[in-house]
Amino acid sequence: MRLFIAFFTIMALMVVALMPLHMALGQGTNLTRALPATVERGKTFNVTVTFTAPADNFNAIGLTDNAPDGWDVQVDAAWCTPNADAVTATGNKAEISWFGAPVGFDNGTSFTVLYKVTVPDYACAGNHAFNGFLEYYVGSVGPSSENITGDSEVEVPVCDSPLICCSPKNFTFNAIEGGPNPANQTLEISNSGVGTINWTLSDDAGWLSENPPSGNSTGENDTVAVSVDITGMSDGDYPANITITAAGAINSPWTVPVILHISLSTSQISFWPESFSFTAVEGGSNPVIKMLDIWNSGIGTLNWTLTDDAAWLSENPTGGNSTSIHDTVALSVNTTGMSAGDYSANITITSPGVSNSPQVVPVSLHISSPVLEISFSPESFSFTAVEGGPNPANQTLEIWNSGGERRDWSLSDDAAWLSESPTSGSSRGEHDTVAVSVDIAGMSAGDYSANITITSPGASNSPQVVPVSLHISSAAPEISFSPESLSFTAGEGGSTVANETLEIWNSGIDTLNWTLSDAAAWLNENATSGSSTSADDKTVVTVSVNTAGMSAGNYSANITITAPGASNTPQTVSVSLHMEGAGPSPSLIPAWLSQYWWAIVAALVVVVLLVYLLRRRRRWA
Repeated sequence: MRLFIAFFTIMALMVVALMPLHMALGQGTNLTRALPATVERGKTFNVTVTFTAPADNFNAIGLTDNAPDGWDVQVDAAWCTPNADAVTATGNKAEISWFGAPVGFDNGTSFTVLYKVTVPDYACAGNHAFNGFLEYYVGSVGPSSENITGDSEVEVPVCDSPLICCSPKNFTFNAIEGGPNPANQTLEISNSGVGTINWTLSDDAGWLSENPPSGNSTGENDTVAVSVDITGMSDGDYPANITITAAGAINSPWTVPVILHISLSTSQISFWPESFSFTAVEGGSNPVIKMLDIWNSGIGTLNWTLTDDAAWLSENPTGGNSTSIHDTVALSVNTTGMSAGDYSANITITSPGVSNSPQVVPVSLHISSPVLEISFSPESFSFTAVEGGPNPANQTLEIWNSGGERRDWSLSDDAAWLSESPTSGSSRGEHDTVAVSVDIAGMSAGDYSANITITSPGASNSPQVVPVSLHISSAAPEISFSPESLSFTAGEGGSTVANETLEIWNSGIDTLNWTLSDAAAWLNENATSGSSTSADDKTVVTVSVNTAGMSAGNYSANITITAPGASNTPQTVSVSLHMEGAGPSPSLIPAWLSQYWWAIVAALVVVVLLVYLLRRRRRWA
């Protein structure tokens, strides 16, 4: 029986040991990504990643997120909250960093990252995956790493025209001079649009061939073997192209680049990336560690060593050997005592007897001065009033310094009808409150715009501009409504679709008597008329759709709001309906069960032990 107790005790310890460290400690950043379910070719959409500081002195934070191959990303430090210290967009990769200088971020600080992704014009239909991770330090402990959870895929719908889709988008072959041909690789070709494509292949290199050279697809993947013959070829790099042609396809012809690298019959130093760039803040945390890959692209064993020419740069390890496997080297930078400025260094990779030794990896380091920045909220103001009526209610502007030192600020504007109180102040991080007011005396109906300018000497982003708009309606009823458009998504087969609401009110004077109409049989409103005397007298209209008998596809319609005597009648509300085809059956395993299996196993082990001990105690009694 003692063996029985020991067995279950060991099992419980193993479950806890296998748990991720941040789960065992009750910590973690709650790192989550949000994506739209469906995206359109040629369009740009937003990706949002959120996480929370798990402890005080949260610093040297680096987020890396990869969009699908061939998709382009855009990122801006100002799109992040708090503002990022460094951002990089390289192809499909977004990298965002916060240094956390000088004392790191407090426990519970919320981070929001927004970056933009553009879908290629000829993206293949189907699901496309994202993957990314977060690295960070807590104090001097780290780096810790977490993978991004939440949404991981977006769907590109089937194109309404024939469309060539291929995978992969390019090929790289490696061979040794005088050695065997490299292994064949596979090209998959399919139609990502409607109908059938009849495709043919051609290439521009005598050493390259494809089998079969033609085929057809209505959506299924056709497999092509791509092969290389290096007979009689010398060492070097050889480029070529495979061209896919399909009459009627909107992206025909399509080109697939091919690279053939033939190395000498000795060891060869290969490494990636070709250079490194680090950024830091003077007096702040060290930048996030980066990785250098070194491997042998020739034959035999590559025995390599590393040296550098900068005291602030270090590598771990500084030597190794490779037959073909990639060796990983951690590059770290120590900025202690360094002033703001630009620094450069070189890492030298050396391997005795190797024809391309040594190889040099450039490294750059940019140390910026401590950032003093104006921050404010909201980013803009909108006022509404009625000609000859009272002034609109005041609104509030908050101003603060996000740079950690006290900084004076002052306000000015370019409109006589606009004023602020107070017009100056000082902040070390606390939020200063400003009342923004409008005086419409003597002003006619119309739209007016102005700017409030925030100036702070010494702040890196001074001045900042806050746009202000003022809409004065005529002394008559005026139609106002929200939202400006409605969007529905439904499944084919008459599935239930959630209703949307439309609010209608009078932003003018007197009484607004309105009516609704639409020209779509599938669209309904529960109220088609009503009245309003003010902005506080709103009617909420429930808008619903009936998809019975409708096929998969995209539908659009308009709801027209008409009000006799209103200054802006009629008004139009656009409505879109996306009908999806029947999808796969949902998973039978709940997400919470797959995520927390370790907790369930641990609980069962504890229950078994308690029952056993209670039974033993009764026997002894």
